[in-house]
Amino acid sequence: MDQQEEKFQSTYEVATSNNLSRNACVSNPNGHSSQKNQKPVIIDTRKIKHYGRRMKLNCRHGYNILILQNGEVSSSDDDIDSHCIMEFTSMSPGHVRIRGVEANLFLAMNKDGLLYGEADPNNNATIFIEQPEGPYSAYLSLKYQRKKWYIAIKKNGKIKLGPTTKRGQHATHFLTIVV
Repeated sequence: MDQQEEKFQSTYEVATSNNLSRNACVSNPNGHSSQKNQKPVIIDTRKIKHYGRRMKLNCRHGYNILILQNGEVSSSDDDIDSHCIMEFTSMSPGHVRIRGVEANLFLAMNKDGLLYGEADPNNNATIFIEQPEGPYSAYLSLKYQRKKWYIAIKKNGKIKLGPTTKRGQHATHFLTIVV
């Protein structure tokens, strides 16, 4: 077996049927449990590298959203910055989750309306409602949709806080550029 096959084999774990088979324990009349259907279950533990559309979120003001390794969300007018590449995953019709590919963090909004990088994809703050506005799209936070907080970048390139955003503002208009 060569190195590549060996590496591939090491990414799998074989789990015993003690805790993962469908009919794991069946009780005997004497109260002892016995195993039924004892087939090993193979679990793929490899990291999913790519599972959505890769794009850049380019604001109408000319800046791209980027997520840094430390969780900070910023903007850049540099089109070749690798931190600007985002991966869009559809959660349901009109709902997307945005992940920074380089930082491997999800775009999220906190209770103060500040954008940040979130490691937990199951956090409700990482889902945004994509709303078309002509050729642009606006991204409303699902968690704060009653407050109408959007992803936005100011004219000077700074990230705009959610409470200061409104639908129709140029700061909330983004073009998705396929990478």
